[in-house]
Amino acid sequence: MLGRLVLLVGLLVPSGAALAAALPPIIASADNAVPACVKPAALMQFVAERNAKHSPPRQADPRFTDVASLYQRIGTCVARAPDKCVGVRWDFAFFQMLIETNYLTFRRPDGMPGGVPASDNNFAGVGATVVGKPGEHFKDVPTGVLAHLQHVLMYSTTHIPEPVAKRTRQVQDDVQAIMRRLHRPKIMPAATAVRSNSARRRHCIANRTDRAGSLLHTAA
Repeated sequence: MLGRLVLLVGLLVPSGAALAAALPPIIASADNAVPACVKPAALMQFVAERNAKHSPPRQADPRFTDVASLYQRIGTCVARAPDKCVGVRWDFAFFQMLIETNYLTFRRPDGMPGGVPASDNNFAGVGATVVGKPGEHFKDVPTGVLAHLQHVLMYSTTHIPEPVAKRTRQVQDDVQAIMRRLHRPKIMPAATAVRSNSARRRHCIANRTDRAGSLLHTAA
């Protein structure tokens, strides 16, 4: 899960520095905004349609009906710096969540229950770093979404004051030290932003979720 990235990234230093620098920036900004065409309703429709294609069809817990809206709302202000909110690319986090939870079914590809139950409201396997060891439990869906987004923001080297997840509190300093060594970007360079904005106009996630989902499923 997310926690395993700490060990993996550590093994990649310094050879992984160039790769890390090329990764998409985590922090949302004017030059790295979620495309306007990415709509929570369209994302949830994509999830429902994909799960319906299984035989037998699968369904997400009804408690997760508005989870995309929660990612959008909470993702705009995950942590507060001294003067302003710090937001993340919540759309990236949302699709990561789909892979971690197998499209909100919390089941393995063979249909068997996954290692993290839906009742834990743990959307990224936070704390489930060892096979057979349960991950963290969050009291409700919004808290689980916040825990995930805080863990994602942590990788940008933004300090998270009093993180919701115990795992984030435990590894924050070590992870951020590694990210600084990798020169992990917080914001998108201007030249990259121009290319990215141009690509967004041609390829909107909300209108191409079938293709995006297929690619993510293959990667999983």
